[in-house]
Amino acid sequence: MAGIRPSDLQISCPAELKNAHWQKAKGKVGKLIKTGLGAELKKLEIMLKKVDLAKLDPASSPSKSLVELTKKIVLAKKEYATKVEPLRKQLGVIRTKADEAEKKMKSTPMGANAAKAAMAVGKAADFYMVACKSLDMIGSVEKVKLDIAKKNALAEKLLKGSLAKFAAGAKVFLADPTEASWGKNIKQQGRSVSNSLAQLQNYRAKFWKNFEKFKGFDTGTLKIAKDPEFAKKSSFIVKKAIEQIKQIAAFKG
Repeated sequence: MAGIRPSDLQISCPAELKNAHWQKAKGKVGKLIKTGLGAELKKLEIMLKKVDLAKLDPASSPSKSLVELTKKIVLAKKEYATKVEPLRKQLGVIRTKADEAEKKMKSTPMGANAAKAAMAVGKAADFYMVACKSLDMIGSVEKVKLDIAKKNALAEKLLKGSLAKFAAGAKVFLADPTEASWGKNIKQQGRSVSNSLAQLQNYRAKFWKNFEKFKGFDTGTLKIAKDPEFAKKSSFIVKKAIEQIKQIAAFKG
């Protein structure tokens, strides 16, 4: 069968594996016969709820880099080993219990419908066991890799222009170092550079540690908003940023 996306694990669970469904499907005759199947179905439901789908699916949230994606893959494999594999073993237990229940129901007068319900549980357990083994982790990872490649291409395209715009804005700002000028000439220009640096791993590795100190060029986070010495402090920050902008522009990544 085709693999399902890891994040669809819970919603892919067949209705026949829900205890409520089994209790209704086995009918009045089935309720008179103890099989232990309902208890095992309850265990499965609890185990399924404990699976962290965000960890199990590397594509559940965006990744900026292959390094970040690799970390998510490690977490996904661990989640599978510790949560999904035990779940598959429980499905084996359910399969056995369903077979036993079917035999009991068949040998009980008027138990034919209950036997069919037990058989349906067994078939659902087989189906879901294969589904759990066939999670499309590769497809999920490839989706993220494609997204990262697109982001990298866009960041590469925008970086040069962002550097030029910051340099031009900084020149205007230093001639008029006011909060209004910061908002017009520095804030967004600086953030554009930050976005590209954060995305491109070769630039990030070399420059991000120092460039992130500019806090996204937010005056509140930099603690210079409405400061009586705003002109002096902001000019100092912008000059430091220009030094790094020049280094980034000269970098051959």
